[in-house]
Amino acid sequence: MAAKKPANRTPADKQQAEMEENLLKEARDDNKLRINALERLLVVRAEQTQRSRLEQEELKRTIEKLSRRFDEEEKQTDVTSGEMYRQYKAMQGELILRIGQLQTAINGLQGDLEDSRLQLEKTKTEKDAIIAEKNKKINEQKQKMEDMAIEFGEMLKETLEQMSKRIDTGGGGGAAGGAAASRLRGGVHTASSSSG
Repeated sequence: MAAKKPANRTPADKQQAEMEENLLKEARDDNKLRINALERLLVVRAEQTQRSRLEQEELKRTIEKLSRRFDEEEKQTDVTSGEMYRQYKAMQGELILRIGQLQTAINGLQGDLEDSRLQLEKTKTEKDAIIAEKNKKINEQKQKMEDMAIEFGEMLKETLEQMSKRIDTGGGGGAAGGAAASRLRGGVHTASSSSG
């Protein structure tokens, strides 16, 4: 069943509801910005990881190429073969060192990527909790306003009934008093219907 709108909302009630709505919108916008920033960071990290992997593959291909070249040169003279071997070993050592550095960078980037994913999940969870809390507060405020409207309607009905009784018993006199009492009773019925 849909919640009934309160009959009489005061400007303070409206302002309170608007403030709650604005706070909820600000929290939503702030969380959207944080999520967008984290998603952009994830994209950057993924691109860096991909570039590092491509560079590592290129270096591996270079090592294989140098190894084949070494085998071909080894078939030539021993002097030439020895020189090429020394060059190969020096270059191989540099490339192995570079591969190790790239592997370390890849591991670091993968860790950063996982941290970013976890942070994104945490931010989404926090955003959902904030929205749920704000919705709860808004619903509580709406219920309070409805309860106050009902209570006000009942108080108005009781007051009008008492005034009607006083007019009936207060010696308003004759037809004029009876007409006034009837008008008040009609007003009580209208007020109680609108508050119900």
